[in-house]
Amino acid sequence: MVFSPLSTLRPRDYRNTICVRICRKWEYRGVNDGGPLQHIDFVIADEQGNIMYTEVPAAEADRHGPILQADGTYIISRFRVCNAKNVYRSVDNPYMLEFTCHTKISVASEPITEPKYVYKLTPFKDLPDYINDTKKFHDVVGIITEVNEPQWVTFTNQPNPTLRRDIRIKNETAEEMRVALWGSKATRFALPSNLINADKPITILFTGCLIKNYYSQLLKIKQLGIPIAEQAQPEPQPLSDLMTLREMQDIDPYDFLETGCRCTVTIVRLVEGRGWWYPSCNLCKKSCKPDDSTYKCFECNYTKWTYKSEMIAFAGIAHHIVGKPVETVIRSAANRSTIPPDIAAIVSSKYTFSVAMAEESFRKEKKSYQLNGIITAYG
Repeated sequence: MVFSPLSTLRPRDYRNTICVRICRKWEYRGVNDGGPLQHIDFVIADEQGNIMYTEVPAAEADRHGPILQADGTYIISRFRVCNAKNVYRSVDNPYMLEFTCHTKISVASEPITEPKYVYKLTPFKDLPDYINDTKKFHDVVGIITEVNEPQWVTFTNQPNPTLRRDIRIKNETAEEMRVALWGSKATRFALPSNLINADKPITILFTGCLIKNYYSQLLKIKQLGIPIAEQAQPEPQPLSDLMTLREMQDIDPYDFLETGCRCTVTIVRLVEGRGWWYPSCNLCKKSCKPDDSTYKCFECNYTKWTYKSEMIAFAGIAHHIVGKPVETVIRSAANRSTIPPDIAAIVSSKYTFSVAMAEESFRKEKKSYQLNGIITAYG
């Protein structure tokens, strides 16, 4: 099997398969580490040494969390490639992966052994430049000089006390830094007894850290997250070019024909409570925002179409179905929320459309479709 290198993945690439090693795994439960699970996070690496941040949303944690374990190697397909977050980046990569309800994971027969650790060190002397900066996490390495027992710390803006363990490390020039581990990380930290009793320096690497001032004392590094199966996957079946709506609903979005298919349908109703128009980008069909006297597409983000068997028509296709240009329909509309008579009149019309999966179908259980063309209008 041919695997795609992580360096080649781009947004809207749906049909790649990767073989990667889980270098880090942790859970995010909010800044205080005591709330409900929000997502499970990973740093993954492929055989070429490319690295990428990956996220499993809370809704998919039970499905994928137990399978993916640190140091394991997995073959993964049917994931979303997204733009990386603007804050709290774990690695230097403009893109990230999101595992959805459609993602397929299996344990690789040949493990990837390198790289074992993934990090990008920030020198001690540069750390003050990142105080309270949230654009990215930092990785630091040093020799342990002091390990304190966990202590309860109270804050005026929090109802309950929080555990904190202070650790001091130094670099090769004897500069010292205090590392604060909070919550469950404070109790989970432990040095092997054979290292504690050995009369030699102990070097330690901390990854995923934020730099902060703490009551005007030395800098602290707040480490977020806790570093925390086999499954055979069915092969996709070939599809017919002409399908019924029921057949389309039974297809995994990643098995859907890349060229789309044909489907004969009758328009039975319009979706209630949905706006019937919005200014959209000619390229990605997503909503544009006002920019001086015109509209501009600042970023191609997905839209939330979640209605069963919904079909979406844009631009010329919608014009053909309605029979009038959008400018004419807009002028006749009483307001944005009221469906104009010209659009309401298409109910009961029958067509054979050329359709493809809408982007939202690649991350949701319910499916929607985008119309690529009209093959036959039945009057």
